[in-house]
Amino acid sequence: MPENTRKITIPFELHNNLVIIPITINRFLTLKFILDTGVENAILTEKLFGDLLEVNYLREITIDGPGLADSVQAYVANEVIFDLPGGVVGNNMNLLVLKEDYLKLSENIGDNVHGIIGYDIFSRFVVNINYDEREITLIDPKKFRKVRRATAVPIEIRSTKPFLSAKVNQDNQEAALDIMIDTGASHAALMDYNYISGIDIPSNTITTRLGRGIAGEIPGYMCRLDTIQIQKFLFKEMLVSAPFAGAYNKVIKRGASVGTIGGELLYRFDVTFDYHNQMMYLKKGERYKDAFEFDMSGLELNAAGSLLDTLKVVGVDPETPALQADIRPGDVLQSLNGRNLKTHSLSEINQLLQSKDGKLIKCLIYRDGEKVRTSFRLKRMI
Repeated sequence: MPENTRKITIPFELHNNLVIIPITINRFLTLKFILDTGVENAILTEKLFGDLLEVNYLREITIDGPGLADSVQAYVANEVIFDLPGGVVGNNMNLLVLKEDYLKLSENIGDNVHGIIGYDIFSRFVVNINYDEREITLIDPKKFRKVRRATAVPIEIRSTKPFLSAKVNQDNQEAALDIMIDTGASHAALMDYNYISGIDIPSNTITTRLGRGIAGEIPGYMCRLDTIQIQKFLFKEMLVSAPFAGAYNKVIKRGASVGTIGGELLYRFDVTFDYHNQMMYLKKGERYKDAFEFDMSGLELNAAGSLLDTLKVVGVDPETPALQADIRPGDVLQSLNGRNLKTHSLSEINQLLQSKDGKLIKCLIYRDGEKVRTSFRLKRMI
């Protein structure tokens, strides 16, 4: 941080509950990175950019990651310079460069995002994430003062990652969980019930794609937890992702065997991370009382094309409104209720598809060179 500077505020973009910031690498190329408490080393997802930047590759390594693949390959680079807005500079940084774009961040997020950064920032600063204003503030730890009118939550930093204690209740069964805080995950919570003693996975579940990890798709169940409590904050009927056995057990976010809480829960707060004193501060945000809703269509959508302006169907879940409307994988959605990726973000379109039980969705589809019109009504499935 520049000399005699106490704090620097940086605007960020919010996509799928993920905080995305610009970082300039080697004083040459500015790329968008996810700010992720769950990763130790900064990651560049496309080797093309690493080659363009002429980063210094030291060696090739094998890493494990969430998803079904056993492992992925990456290169370790050093002596990399990071520049953040406001004059924040990281010299002689390490960077993992993926051999292939396993994560496909841009397609899944709908914006050009090519990196992930975490501990490099959280270990050096106190970090405030204001989801309502879409700003992060980096504060000199020596000059940090406790956040007023905020609830202090003790955290423990283990293997560079933050953990907290939470109480959960399911079918009158209670358990205390040691759970990782993961700003790099879109979900509200992910739990591996195979590792949780005292509660069982709820009987009411749906099978779906939970997301994409560094080693591919993460299949599993979506369910609801009766209650989860973090300090004085109690949430009811929160959505929980429960991966199939083996789909998330070898994770780059090492140590999170029980599970994680992610962006869909965190965005309801103004959050401050103080790794130096192992504390997190929470203040209720404008969306604290938002309902937890899941997709009500059955569609799995990606952004495609060189401009990421083509809305493509990559999957349709069984027994869902989209399947009944004969929407198929490979279809290009020209519009959904008049919306497309030229007028709205992928996040906004996903929000439309989880907006209201019974809402009519009119679809214009491009399939095999022809235009097809169909419609369906959203259905709350969980």
